[in-house]
Amino acid sequence: MNHSLRRFALGLYVLWLLATVLLVLGKYTSFPTVAGVHSAVVVGATVLTVGGAGRLARDGYRRFVA
Repeated sequence: MNHSLRRFALGLYVLWLLATVLLVLGKYTSFPTVAGVHSAVVVGATVLTVGGAGRLARDGYRRFVA
């Protein structure tokens, strides 16, 4: 279960990276803008920020308790 969850998270991360590249291409080149890419990038960045903050809080709590 843990292995498949990591693969799923990695797949979502790769999709977020692709959406980020598409957003930059649509904004700064003549590449057509794809609908929903901006929202996908914002949601992905939010999830990564909240997840990172949660991990920092968890690690900090473990150091504080130990």
